Amino acid sequence: MNLFTPKDASSYVKEEFDEMQSKISPFMKRSLIYSFIAFPLMAVSIFNLFFVLTSMPYSSEVLLAIGVLALIGAFGMALFRESLHHNKSLHQTSINYIRERIAKSEIVPEQAVKRYLKTIDYNPNQLFHTFHEFLKHEERLKR
Repeated sequence: MNLFTPKDASSYVKEEFDEMQSKISPFMKRSLIYSFIAFPLMAVSIFNLFFVLTSMPYSSEVLLAIGVLALIGAFGMALFRESLHHNKSLHQTSINYIRERIAKSEIVPEQAVKRYLKTIDYNPNQLFHTFHEFLKHEERLKR
């Protein structure tokens, strides 16, 4: 499951992306599991709460059902928030790994290393593209 590996990448670049993937896969796995559980819980809870509140007369059983559905929805929202937290951890781990990998490069000149690190700082949305460009640059210099 190589989500970040560019399709036209060389084996050197693919190995580096696989290494990064192995570092972030625990966060990704937990985040996906929490998301897959959270969305159905919230959807079922909201749909049923709407149905119960609009079409049923209030009684003790209905109030109990409303409470249970509200708890299910709250649990789903808590899982969703936890998923967002894991996504932030995933992104931060990716940034840290890429920054360390670029900084420890002995092949790429120091000015280029600083330029890549500055690009990561100023444009974190292009993180994987910048890392891919760095790896291609490093591979060219290795030959």
